[in-house]
Amino acid sequence: MNFEKLLNNFDMGICVDQLQREALVDLVLLFVEIDGVVDDKEIEYTLNWVSSLVWHNDISPLDYIQANLSQARVAIEAKTVEDYIRHRCKHIVDSPAKSLAIELAKGVSMADGHLDQSEEKAISFLQRCLA
Repeated sequence: MNFEKLLNNFDMGICVDQLQREALVDLVLLFVEIDGVVDDKEIEYTLNWVSSLVWHNDISPLDYIQANLSQARVAIEAKTVEDYIRHRCKHIVDSPAKSLAIELAKGVSMADGHLDQSEEKAISFLQRCLA
């Protein structure tokens, strides 16, 4: 079963670890945007974490952030946050990455010192998706 999951997560030669990293970045970007206020502390939290990543993509992590931040914003505006989360969770396949996703969501949400209701609701949904 796990081998089948592994094979299903290969996409045009991109390894599962990179897909997980990208999904984690996408989720962090969602939590930066979800409360409608992009705080400098949230950006700092995100950039500090992203700078620690081992990144295997032709696009740099910062360019990836710039290119994908708008996708998170679109999901929020379209009220499709749960679909956005569910889609990213499909690429988070191992337990450490699942735990990290929740830790990052909480960390970036609390970076500004306040947990908004939209953040809390999305964290709860993320936890259910990764359970």
